[in-house]
Amino acid sequence: MPKNFVRRTYDAWIREHARRFRYPPWIVESRKNGFELRFVGLAPQLSFQIRQRSGTAELMIHDERGVYWDIVGDFDLGEVRTPDGLYRCEWCQDGACYPSRAALWEAHVFEPLLDWVNQRTSDQWVCLYGTPYQDIWGTRILSCDAITERNCVDTFPLVTGIDGDQGQNERSAGGLRRGWPTR
Repeated sequence: MPKNFVRRTYDAWIREHARRFRYPPWIVESRKNGFELRFVGLAPQLSFQIRQRSGTAELMIHDERGVYWDIVGDFDLGEVRTPDGLYRCEWCQDGACYPSRAALWEAHVFEPLLDWVNQRTSDQWVCLYGTPYQDIWGTRILSCDAITERNCVDTFPLVTGIDGDQGQNERSAGGLRRGWPTR
């Protein structure tokens, strides 16, 4: 299947910038209109999904059964080509323009994703609250200290280890680590 513009742009960008990621991304699924990333060393419930047609670029949390819980970060953009051939995001107030469509995606989606991923620390836990079958549910990324103040239905560490194998071992040992973080 031929790759769409955003996927080709990402492939070229990641070749130059992969070493900058604290938790390296890898493509878990590629489709006609988008693709999905996960990150070595971050919880497998976290994924980054990009859809070219709609311009959505979202960090999503699912539970261990694959049920969607929440978006914890988004870098959506609305592409606009200006009369002078530059590109900008129609939703941004700063009016920044870029010399190419690829430069817009790199500055507006890929670089902010890199920053978000690199800011994750071992003290951050994912707190799921409510249930997707109720009217109110969601996800918060909290420090260990803040978790005890929330009414979470499940928690798990966001950082699972730099080699990415720890999360797999936890799942194969009888499910995700549940309960409150211990010190």
